[in-house]
Amino acid sequence: MKENRQGKKPAPDMTEMAHKDDCPQESQMELEKLVAAIRESEAKFRNIVHNAMEGIFQTNPQGCFTHANPSFARIHGYDSSDEIKDSIFAGDLFVDPSDHNRLMELLHKTGSVQDFEARLKTKDGNEHWVSTNVMVFRDENGKILRYEGTMLDITKRKKAEEAVLESEAKFRNIVHNAMEGIFQTNPQGCFTHANPSFARIHGYDSSDEIKDSIFAGDLFVDPSDHNRLMELLHKTGSVQDFEARLKTKDGNEHWVSTNVMVFRDENGKILRYEGTTLDITKRKKAEEAVLESEERYRVAIESSNDGISILQGDTCRYANKRYVEMFGFDNPEEIVGKSIKSTIHPDDMEMVTDIISRRQRGEPVPSRYEFKGVTTKGAAFYLEVSSAGITIRGKPFDLIYLRDITERKRAEESLIKSHKELERLNKAKTKAVDHVSHELKTPIAIIQGTIGILKRKFEDTLPPAFKGYVDTLKRNTERLLDISKETDEIFRVSQEIETGMVLNDLDHLLQRMESLSEIPEEIRLHWEALKEWTDRYLGGSSESFQPIDLYSSVVSVVEKTKQTAHRNLQINIKGQNDLFVFTNPFILKEVTGSLLKNAIENTPDGGLIEVAVEQNDTSVILRVTDWGIGVTEENQDSLMDGLFHTEETDLYSTKRPFEFGAGGKGLELLRIKYYAERYGFNISLTSKRCVHIPTDSNVCPGKIARCPHCRTVDDCIASGGTTFTVTFPVRKNNNQADQ
Repeated sequence: MKENRQGKKPAPDMTEMAHKDDCPQESQMELEKLVAAIRESEAKFRNIVHNAMEGIFQTNPQGCFTHANPSFARIHGYDSSDEIKDSIFAGDLFVDPSDHNRLMELLHKTGSVQDFEARLKTKDGNEHWVSTNVMVFRDENGKILRYEGTMLDITKRKKAEEAVLESEAKFRNIVHNAMEGIFQTNPQGCFTHANPSFARIHGYDSSDEIKDSIFAGDLFVDPSDHNRLMELLHKTGSVQDFEARLKTKDGNEHWVSTNVMVFRDENGKILRYEGTTLDITKRKKAEEAVLESEERYRVAIESSNDGISILQGDTCRYANKRYVEMFGFDNPEEIVGKSIKSTIHPDDMEMVTDIISRRQRGEPVPSRYEFKGVTTKGAAFYLEVSSAGITIRGKPFDLIYLRDITERKRAEESLIKSHKELERLNKAKTKAVDHVSHELKTPIAIIQGTIGILKRKFEDTLPPAFKGYVDTLKRNTERLLDISKETDEIFRVSQEIETGMVLNDLDHLLQRMESLSEIPEEIRLHWEALKEWTDRYLGGSSESFQPIDLYSSVVSVVEKTKQTAHRNLQINIKGQNDLFVFTNPFILKEVTGSLLKNAIENTPDGGLIEVAVEQNDTSVILRVTDWGIGVTEENQDSLMDGLFHTEETDLYSTKRPFEFGAGGKGLELLRIKYYAERYGFNISLTSKRCVHIPTDSNVCPGKIARCPHCRTVDDCIASGGTTFTVTFPVRKNNNQADQ
């Protein structure tokens, strides 16, 4: 026999041996049967090896493959076993050489290795996982003859295991980081697992403080809650959203919501309990706060003095206690779910139902109005309504507040009646005073003329004492004529103010009517005609407005006033031309003159007055400042309300206009206030009462030279004074306005 590649002789052929051996014929036949059986067995073995799903291999001591079945070739990506035999060494297949070294160490140490897993390379260089069973064969001297083994591709299994490990890692991560507390207990209720959130919820630093040391039942504030939970679990197998108060590590109480399930074996024996826990303390506190708030509002609504209801259309859906009592019902069921029309008096039925219908159509309606209600016994009473639209579960409703104003309406009716009576008496008084004033003018004029004749005719013959009487009589007669003129002026201003109030009332009434329904055009025309007729009683007219250079107008008024006043005063003018205001020139001169006259009459001789014209971003401004006696703080609010006396004056005072202290009735300031409201400018005042005469009862001597407190003009200027500020909207200059 020839030696093989390893220097060994091949095994003898059994057939040849059978022919060569000298044996009897029967023995020869038995031998042939034995050989046939061996060949059949070898064929079966080869067939099994050839078709095995596992890779079967054999290597020589040096690791070169001497045999490999087709599955082994396929596992490693080779087309046939011939590509492997005698050309590939086992160690070269390992991705990590250390795995091969470790395998060989185990083999030499134990003689065989089972289920050795490692990453190997395929023919095309890809990696795959295999599981290997391998055995070393030695001769009688211990010399290694060969290695034989099987190999199974476990790549899919390894990937599945990796997927499982990854899934388990994800699951562990989810459980570990979950906001919910996740737990597991044994059948006795001792915690065998708890995630960090479970520990945190119950105030523990870590899960280790809970596992195997705390029993679930001990966490419950009320043991009956735990008993109830266990009863439900044993009855149903799982419980959802079970809420209870539990204790934290430091003994505080908190609310949790628990989902828990019981696990049993095939015999029904309890294996464990698993569940989740969520801290709902904040939610429970919020719910308690809501309930407390609802209760508070319910009590407030039910104890309110106003009737409160919720309407859907004209159907009452809710009525508080006061609403029920207001209409004479015994309980809410008598009105809730029914139309409110039975509570509306027939006189106002059309108005209220129209408002309800318009609100249902989405049209604008008044949020506050009055109507006459009726009780179940037919008694009428007055109600004030405040309403607001609200939405409940996506549906529109009306929230209604009703207030019984019957007493107020009766008081108003009584007040109106009294007011009408006062107006009647006032008109009678006005007519009487007006009549007396007119009637006095003629006899006073006659007396005044007669006194003049007597004085001229008997001036030389009358004794000195009688001359004094005549002068006194003349002076008081002139005063009476002045009073008559002032009375006429008061009547005129009062008429203008009354007319302005009437026009404002007409505008306000028109607005209220427009909120109810659209006003027909013919009524609107009559309305405008009524306003036009009323407007003729007003002084001045907006139709006569024109651009006026304010500085030039002021200079003209000041120069004219200086010629008339004849007072020892310094009147300065500051400003610039081309600051235009758009107004009635008559009104502008009257306002400027009145403010200047007021300043002169309140400034002592030797004092200072300043008239200034200036402009800012939005306004042209006129300021009239006097450094006179000033106005006390308590009198400033009422200074321009009309007929205000800045000091106590004698009815028959001999002081004339522009003299110090001659002012005081406030008629001119009232007129200016009225003009401001009507013609669109503003007037305001700032004042400081002279520190040396702090009250109205203190008297200024009228001359700085006579003042015991002031030695110079600067002393007087520092002691007090008043500034009136008139503000006009910015207008274009004359040329711009014409354009």
